[in-house]
Amino acid sequence: MRALFLLLAILSLTVSPLRAQEAPPDSPSERARGAFRDAIERLWVPQSRLATGPHVLAAFREVVAAVNQSTVVVRCDGQDAALGGIVGSDGWVLTKATALSGSTTCRLADGREFDAELVGVDREFDLAMLKLPAKRLPALDLSQNGPIEVGAWLATAGVAKDPTAVGIVSVAARRIAHQPGILGVQLDEVEKGPLVVQVFDESGAAKAGVLVNDIVLSVNGEKTPNRDELQKQIRLHSPGDEIEIQILRGDAELTLRATLVGELKDFGPLNRSEFQNAMGGELSSRRFGFPEALQHDTVLDPEDCGGPVVDLDGRVVGFNIARSGRTESYAIPTSAVVDRMYDLMSGKLAPKDEEETKE
Repeated sequence: MRALFLLLAILSLTVSPLRAQEAPPDSPSERARGAFRDAIERLWVPQSRLATGPHVLAAFREVVAAVNQSTVVVRCDGQDAALGGIVGSDGWVLTKATALSGSTTCRLADGREFDAELVGVDREFDLAMLKLPAKRLPALDLSQNGPIEVGAWLATAGVAKDPTAVGIVSVAARRIAHQPGILGVQLDEVEKGPLVVQVFDESGAAKAGVLVNDIVLSVNGEKTPNRDELQKQIRLHSPGDEIEIQILRGDAELTLRATLVGELKDFGPLNRSEFQNAMGGELSSRRFGFPEALQHDTVLDPEDCGGPVVDLDGRVVGFNIARSGRTESYAIPTSAVVDRMYDLMSGKLAPKDEEETKE
């Protein structure tokens, strides 16, 4: 810091006389002043430009050039929701499952856009397989899927000529621990089971249609005869997980599907760690409980997840699956993706019927 102040002092002493004398542009003194100005500019480069500035991204242009042609933008109800990777030339696209909702389309790097059919969902890894009515698409090469070292550079592919973002592997592939999700209700207890006495705004319960005075009978087929059992069943699932709840409303039994959250609008993040992470920008709703994922420090928006991430050789080393903190993003290793990919294509992991019975 002392050196910086000294440099500023020298610059101030040098610049003023030059300006007063209007030194010629090619004079040694003017060139010296320009050198000092350039040095100061380099010292004051914003931190964001060091990681996501256009010059940094442009340096990785060749790294993602081929993979970008096999990356798509997944759009739900007309809004960008995630990225995806073409894993089969006859229209197979892999992306992030919990990012999907409503009517889904995929926009290719060449600008074409196709309707997408959801044919498979892997809830453990939060992966989804889409099928496009297209042929001869440029598919990703997933054959070179060896391990990647901590400290290696990664580039997140997109549909533009430059990568979406770049970062460095910070932790090798490992299991990402589960974090309990929140349904978003306050409960009392009656003879028939846990009674809903409050539904919090914008919670999974509110969006699923749970109402005050509903009695929760079961979660994913597991009976919940009391409040403690209901809370136990909810805690088995992570934020972003979808659960099926059976409720008693008056004399009618209804089945609803709710997506658990990690925080409540009225309370914000529920612990200090969540609060600090949320200060860096929006996080992915499902960002915990993966059987295997590598961690990197790339700063991603949630809609930048779902697509391929490559190393400096352009090798697809994984698929980004979540932004979990200010400088923490997770990617499912390519080897794990390949192990699940064909089950996703086959229909063995076909999604459940999305229709809900509501009053």
